[in-house]
Amino acid sequence: MIWMDEANADLRLRCEGTLFSVREALQHVHQFLSIQCMPCALVEDVDLVLSEAMTNIVRHSYGDAGGVIECDLVVKGTSVDCRITDTGRSFDPAGAGRAPPEPADLAEGGYGWFLIHSLTNKLSYTREGGRNILRFSVPAMQAMAKDDAEVHVLS
Repeated sequence: MIWMDEANADLRLRCEGTLFSVREALQHVHQFLSIQCMPCALVEDVDLVLSEAMTNIVRHSYGDAGGVIECDLVVKGTSVDCRITDTGRSFDPAGAGRAPPEPADLAEGGYGWFLIHSLTNKLSYTREGGRNILRFSVPAMQAMAKDDAEVHVLS
């Protein structure tokens, strides 16, 4: 089940922590951003980052336990600010790769955090009251400053 609340250029989604529900939620995000007349490249970057983050929540944070994922988006000119929350297992960004896996290793996974880190700025993770909170901004590529792409862990 997906719950949406659209106000101005904001979108609030709530979906079950399943791959199917995440897919449906991402379709709503894509439609919402397209209606906002955002550049196609920005919409695609938001799609990719949200897909990676929300899929990781399903697979790693919830696993077989299930749960709910909440996603808030705010459109700001040529960027989209995002906030994703869940109540699954905590995440340690220090243990996540900042570089892609070695292609010679033929690893299937390990690219997600690298993509998220590469396509966002103002990236931060906190754990508050049993909730994981991932915040980031997806800018139009020409506006992105790489030195803002550091991950800040707040406790």
